[in-house]
Amino acid sequence: MKNKRFKKYAIKYLLEFIVIVLGISVSFWVNQVAVEKNENKERVKILTQLKTEIKDIKKYTNDRMKYWQDDIDLYAMFLSSEFQISAIKEITSSKSRVEYNLIYYRDFEPPMNRYISIINTGSFKFIKSEGVKEALTRLHTINFSNINTSVQYEKLLKEHLIEIITKNHPELFFASNDSKISIEEYSKLLKIAIDKNPVLKSNLIIQQKYFETKKSLLMLYKYTLEELDYELNKTLEYY
Repeated sequence: MKNKRFKKYAIKYLLEFIVIVLGISVSFWVNQVAVEKNENKERVKILTQLKTEIKDIKKYTNDRMKYWQDDIDLYAMFLSSEFQISAIKEITSSKSRVEYNLIYYRDFEPPMNRYISIINTGSFKFIKSEGVKEALTRLHTINFSNINTSVQYEKLLKEHLIEIITKNHPELFFASNDSKISIEEYSKLLKIAIDKNPVLKSNLIIQQKYFETKKSLLMLYKYTLEELDYELNKTLEYY
């Protein structure tokens, strides 16, 4: 009699235990599904934000590539033995643009606010694709750093160039501010100064080499940007 009662209660408590365990397991599973759903939602949001930023970066880098190529072309024209004013005017009709090319450096500040925000808020953890993470890191650290290092070297060269012109050819600064002097006259003055001053000419040759290097680094940056865009599209298709 006692064995039957014990067996009865044992089965009862065992069933209750199984129900509790199943309840906890189902609750845990439902919670995990909800968490995973929220994480996927956040993941898609982050990836979409990065896609939008890539579009902005592409526009910025295309503009930069055009300006940097124009800089290279202007230097090549003034350093060439076959100097033609008409070729310069195909790039610009402003002597201020020519002067800018000489004494100012062009920085490199692509739109990175979304990426920086993702890093600062810890949202980078939601990105699971190794391809996306690797391309992002390469773009915003290695490629970006290489270009900015080149820009800083260019800045130093520009400072040295300003010293050379100020000391040896101040008439160029006066001419650039004189509204009566046309771009043709200004360009001729600059060409004469370059040809007569080997220090000025050699400095421009060095700068031109840096322009070429900076352009090559920008092409690598754009290549990584396209790779990142591809990885983002592939990952978003999964979700």
